[in-house]
Amino acid sequence: MDNIKYDLERILNGFTLEVLEELAKKLKRKIRMKKSEIIQEILSHPRGKPEDSVKVWQEINRYLRKELEAFSQEAFTMISSGDVPREERFKVGYMFTLSSNSEIRALGVELYCRAEEDKARDDDIKEETVAVMSTIIIEKDIEDRDTKETIEVRETKDFHKRIKSLENKLQKANIEGQRTKGQLEKLRIDMVALKAQWVREKEETGKSRNRVRELEGDRAETEKEIDLLKQKLEQRKTILPQKTMDEPCCEINLASYQGRKALIFAERDNEVDIRLSALGIIPIWAMEIDWNRPRRRMSTCQLVLYKKNDEKLNKFEEIREIAKYWNIPCNELLNFSGRIVND
Repeated sequence: MDNIKYDLERILNGFTLEVLEELAKKLKRKIRMKKSEIIQEILSHPRGKPEDSVKVWQEINRYLRKELEAFSQEAFTMISSGDVPREERFKVGYMFTLSSNSEIRALGVELYCRAEEDKARDDDIKEETVAVMSTIIIEKDIEDRDTKETIEVRETKDFHKRIKSLENKLQKANIEGQRTKGQLEKLRIDMVALKAQWVREKEETGKSRNRVRELEGDRAETEKEIDLLKQKLEQRKTILPQKTMDEPCCEINLASYQGRKALIFAERDNEVDIRLSALGIIPIWAMEIDWNRPRRRMSTCQLVLYKKNDEKLNKFEEIREIAKYWNIPCNELLNFSGRIVND
């Protein structure tokens, strides 16, 4: 690779017109109509700065490395020096030399060298054609001066023979170019399909990872809530008066709940409110807060009081069951000037 002098113009000839226009925009060059004009515009140095050439190489390398990523290992094994059209061999060969894989770099060197050999051979054929035509014209002019009729017959045959030979060479080269162009087009289609499949699989992998993260997040949140509830339950066990466990049928000593919160399921009663406040108990009237979600409110209180209501018998049963689950004393609120019955 160090012994090869890569020709930037030949490499650019392998790019499509659209890619050349995009490259010209990035290099702040003018967009021309013809492909050859765009190439010359890219190669030009309007300000005379040598570093412009470095920028051109950098942009070409950046684009070719992206295109190189689209090739799969199977695609590389399908390519040989004869499968790439002549006009793209310089570009493809140079692109492969940018790979980190030594085998792919070797294939790139082979393609590039083959392209140089083909170019040299084509130039030789063109030079030979020009030389033959020039010789024929010169010889014909000289011989016409002596015996025009005799020389004309003999030289005409030789002229047609050489022209026919050159036509055959050019036709053969054209057929070979068409065949390799078709093979490259098929390879291009396969590359596009493989790249699309790779993008789809990458997207599916990303979605799967996101779903796993969401599930893990939900599970962590649930475990966190369970741990919090366990902590509250343990705290509640330590702060509840011992009599709630040992003497479930006795009346409640409200003085034991001084500074605690009492959740009351009843219409607000100022007398009850004043009496509880005087005892140092914080009354929370559930009817004004959240009647339909007693479980959430109950988790923050240490005492539950209620007044029976025939229309809400099922609701009070639910409240008592929840209080029992939380190990919270739950009592019916009777005549507050008298006593409180314990469930």
